[in-house]
Amino acid sequence: MDILYIHPAKQEVEARYDKFRSCPPYPFIPVGVVGFVNMLRAEGYQVRGLNLPVELLQRPTFSLRQWLKSQRILPQLVLIDLHWYEHAFGAMAVAQAVKETLPDTTVVVGGLTTSYYGEEILADFPYVDYAIRGDAEEPLRQLAAQVVGKGSSQVDDIPNLIRRPGSGQRPEQNLGFYFADSAALDSLDFVSMDWLSNQRAYAALQYSGAGLMTLRKPKLLSHWLTVGRGCVFDCIYCGGGKASHSELAGRNGYVLRSPEGVVVDVARLAREGFQQVNLSLDIATYPAKWWRAFFAQLRNDDIRIGIYNEFFQLPSNDFIDELCKTADLAHTEVAISPLSGDEEVRRRNGKFYTNERFLRMLETLKKYEVPIFIYFSLNLPGETPQTFKKTLYLADQIGKTYPHHLLRMLNPCHTLDPMSPMSRQPDSFGMNVQFTTFRDYYDYCKGTGWEPRRVVRGQHRGFEMASRPTRIVEQMAQIWDVFAQAQQFRCFPVPRGW
Repeated sequence: MDILYIHPAKQEVEARYDKFRSCPPYPFIPVGVVGFVNMLRAEGYQVRGLNLPVELLQRPTFSLRQWLKSQRILPQLVLIDLHWYEHAFGAMAVAQAVKETLPDTTVVVGGLTTSYYGEEILADFPYVDYAIRGDAEEPLRQLAAQVVGKGSSQVDDIPNLIRRPGSGQRPEQNLGFYFADSAALDSLDFVSMDWLSNQRAYAALQYSGAGLMTLRKPKLLSHWLTVGRGCVFDCIYCGGGKASHSELAGRNGYVLRSPEGVVVDVARLAREGFQQVNLSLDIATYPAKWWRAFFAQLRNDDIRIGIYNEFFQLPSNDFIDELCKTADLAHTEVAISPLSGDEEVRRRNGKFYTNERFLRMLETLKKYEVPIFIYFSLNLPGETPQTFKKTLYLADQIGKTYPHHLLRMLNPCHTLDPMSPMSRQPDSFGMNVQFTTFRDYYDYCKGTGWEPRRVVRGQHRGFEMASRPTRIVEQMAQIWDVFAQAQQFRCFPVPRGW
């Protein structure tokens, strides 16, 4: 093995999920990882991958340190994703375990959270050798050549790389910059997962819909597939919006893969026995020419597979018609996030449609019997006990009109996203912000990995509304829990973890 990729858990590397009640371990691998791992394999490197939370769920006594020691050929380069802030503690714990076990191995972190906090990470965590800001393909190609192969370029010439220039000097980013264009994305293999330990269990974990997941003998398989990068929106609670991608990755809006390239990948998944494909971006927000070509080619090639799509805004009726003519609806699910029943609160948080339009769209989905997952958000700016009454009313309307066996609903609390407008302009939203540094997120994750006996929903979220203290959020959560328990569809209580 030349290179090892590790996806961290939220919790420590020795987490015992069989003994203690954990908060979600966040087992999903960022979709871009699949592409660059397969790129490195195509370059001739021997690459293996571990999804640490999946390993620990499968084998509770799994020891990362012992596994590293047991390898016949030790990796020279270890890649750890730190994309979502929920892995701030877990990723550093993995880096520490790797360095303490294999002190001569080079450790690299990357992802959106890394891109924002890369210099701070290198300044405060000596177990990390390098961080990558933005897209990672070309930086990793050059770094792998330097560390493992016979690269001729100097480390300080590698684009997007954040490094320690010398003893006592602050970490800094190299001057060169790289971002992947459409052609680069289409050239990558975003499907092959044979490099990952327990790959079928992980495929089962990705399936979204009715029924229970079985990791040991999975029957329902899904795969998160890259269909592009970037965003065209700036929802105030999201750290992955248009402005963030522009600043951290040099992108202005979407970088789209070709519909033909995505169809090739979907066809391959269908041939390999996958029942569902999860699309990494909302293709309903792509140009109509793109999704019409995508659906038409799937039908022409007689490719029938379930599709999971998260609608960023409301889709058109034409899009719904095309989706439902094409997908295997038994394995399809769409997610929609009205966030609040109050239209002004919804608009303030980046969703631009009325309740009337939303309910009309549900009627179209109901006509096709499409499974749906509805997401509200209990603690976003503007949601108060008064507006929350409108949320309960809208949730009740949905439950009374949509078939119960096709409906799931959740109303969680948001944690403050790094780089989100809420984080960067808190005064604009009447907020007090507690999380501003990487260390803040590290401490948050370290302290919220396991469920305490008593939980106040809305607590430890990195922000608080000046006009809505946390105790009010807990009162709203209790009201929602009573509502959820009374429903005949799958309506979940407000989560008690983080």
